[in-house]
Amino acid sequence: MLWRVLLFVALWLALVIVTGPLASPRLPWSSVPMLLAALVAGWLLLRMDGGPPGEAWGAPAALGFPLRLRGRAGPLPGLGAGLALGVAVALLAVVLIALVGALRWAPDRGDLSDWMRIGAMTLWLLAIPAAAEEALLRGYPLWLLAGAWGPWPAILLTSAVFSLLHLANPEVGWVGLVNIAAAGVFLGALCLRTGGLWWSTGAHLGWNWAHAFLADVPVSGLELVDAPLLEPYSTGPAWLSGGAFGPEGSVLATAAMLAAAAWTWRTPRLASEAQGRRDPGGTEGE
Repeated sequence: MLWRVLLFVALWLALVIVTGPLASPRLPWSSVPMLLAALVAGWLLLRMDGGPPGEAWGAPAALGFPLRLRGRAGPLPGLGAGLALGVAVALLAVVLIALVGALRWAPDRGDLSDWMRIGAMTLWLLAIPAAAEEALLRGYPLWLLAGAWGPWPAILLTSAVFSLLHLANPEVGWVGLVNIAAAGVFLGALCLRTGGLWWSTGAHLGWNWAHAFLADVPVSGLELVDAPLLEPYSTGPAWLSGGAFGPEGSVLATAAMLAAAAWTWRTPRLASEAQGRRDPGGTEGE
């Protein structure tokens, strides 16, 4: 089974090497080759396999972006609900850090029109990178491993890889790596419970957007935007405030992310979505 995952990675890497130079180096376009490579590599391996792996988990398509999921699990409702969930979890982490006095804000220049414009721009800049990471880790590989080994080994393995991919980020530390792995558990559970990547992509985007724009703090050590109106500053030890890595470097974010993962796995709301997600009147696309 692992050889199929390794083949997926090899195909993905080859496609990125070929198509990467054709894309703009600026966000969000720089992530388009990674997203398309994950979808094409997954499609090729699905054809080789003769059908979607992970059938025991009801995978409509192991590529992760089925177009005919019904109800709130569908593309636009799923993205919207996932976005709201990701924002809520991200702000929970920020609020916890602020409540202990480790994160504060001071007034900054700008007005409401600037704030709205930069907010929309940031959402667009982060959307394709979020989809690319989800397709790479929680598309074909997650469904394949979940079908072969069960959900939790698949979630834990892909979450560990998700964390290791951030080793080169600025200011990364052990708390940050643990939190990124915890985020992988949350997103992997969300993917398996809803039957695709719409919710998890929305949640991934919501987490990054809420930190980068709403709280104006670093995301995984990266200063992505400078939002107007408020300027953050952290106090206290980095393990509590997150420091230059952002809230993902705080142990309070660990609590928020693990709580979100537990809710995602246990809530009957997502279970009912998973049970009713297939459209009996048609076929499912990717």
